[in-house]
Amino acid sequence: MTYWYFRLNGFFLLQNYVLHNIGEGEERGTADSDLLAIRFPYVYEEIGGQSNDWDREKFSEWGFDIEKVNLALIVEVKSGENVKRSEIEKSFSSKRLKTALYRFGIFPRDDVQRIHENLVEQKYVKESSWIIAKVLVTEKTREIKKTWLDLSLDEIDKFIHKRIRSYLHDKYADRTYFTSILIQYIAWKNKNRILNDW
Repeated sequence: MTYWYFRLNGFFLLQNYVLHNIGEGEERGTADSDLLAIRFPYVYEEIGGQSNDWDREKFSEWGFDIEKVNLALIVEVKSGENVKRSEIEKSFSSKRLKTALYRFGIFPRDDVQRIHENLVEQKYVKESSWIIAKVLVTEKTREIKKTWLDLSLDEIDKFIHKRIRSYLHDKYADRTYFTSILIQYIAWKNKNRILNDW
């Protein structure tokens, strides 16, 4: 679901990016970034990619005007109900952030050190025409002091259904072209709306 939320908001995505040799001492091992996402401000698609199709409310809540800035997001998904803060902080550790920034390839390596040090302590940093942010996806957002942006699975679910319904005739007719069974299912599930319209 998280992949499709960002895909339907105009992002290019890299899923499960492997982070080799992360951590120190006994913690040393392999991990991954759930999603690395990049978005440019002038995204356009005739079906489902117009100015009023984006989740403006959420991006505005985060302080982003998505049609004016370049965005690079490091997204972690925690689906359990009782996610520990230490687990989240580990997902956004210094070494993991630096590795993700290198992979984006947006900034020269000499700049990555400074940028990632700032990002460890903040939800996002602005650097030239880019905003680089950490996003945590969980079942429910929590009111705690945090250094990441929150997105709930409920918000994702509502957005995806709304988008599919907005272009239901096209999405239902073309559902088999989507490699995602989830998107095929949502289009099929909403087909009664099409039948009622006819």
